[in-house]
Amino acid sequence: MPDPIEPATAAPIRVLIAEDETLLRTAMVQLLPQVAGAAVRVVSSCATRAQLLRDTRRVKPDVILLDLRMPDREDQPCTLGGTEIIAALQRQHPGVRVICLSAHAEPERVRACLEAGAAGYLSKGILPEELWAAIRGVVAGTPAIDPLVRAQLELQATGTAVRQQLLAGRRGDVLRLLLEGYSATQIAAILPVGKKHVDKKIAELKQLLGVDTPIQLYRLCRSLGLVDPE
Repeated sequence: MPDPIEPATAAPIRVLIAEDETLLRTAMVQLLPQVAGAAVRVVSSCATRAQLLRDTRRVKPDVILLDLRMPDREDQPCTLGGTEIIAALQRQHPGVRVICLSAHAEPERVRACLEAGAAGYLSKGILPEELWAAIRGVVAGTPAIDPLVRAQLELQATGTAVRQQLLAGRRGDVLRLLLEGYSATQIAAILPVGKKHVDKKIAELKQLLGVDTPIQLYRLCRSLGLVDPE
């Protein structure tokens, strides 16, 4: 991980946006200054990897927002993997922070990008305010990893132990029914127990997984093999 960039008085963070989807690229170019004001400067927006490498040398950004599946050149397919382009950027520009933006967050893919030198890995569905916070964070030396992605990485490392905790006792009964689509009220009637007890067990499940919403809980349980992919 590069050393933190020392903040300069009124010096904006220089951001290069590398995204081949025109609508998303244009939206980021417009929204970042709206959120960050004079604290950010979008110094380039690129649709291909050839342009990315050329403009990185030319404009010397502090942060690159990188789409992992950009084409090499216009009308040409992507031939380099995401980790290869990250590694190339780190070799040629060791001070630049690379934040990967992707619609895919498989733990193996995320870990490979971070090991290649990426300073962050975020979902393309991130809010502009969250993206700006991530940019500020990586400039200060703090990795920017989507909370759900971070939880998936931690769960993969301790999957067996976590599965045992999730499926233990009444908590496991509640989880199995929750994953089948039953509401807390329905689960209380099925077991049968009081709804407050069910709510308590659901809160324990969320705390164990480090999530806030039912869909996040479902996704993490699926990554642990607790949900039938069918």
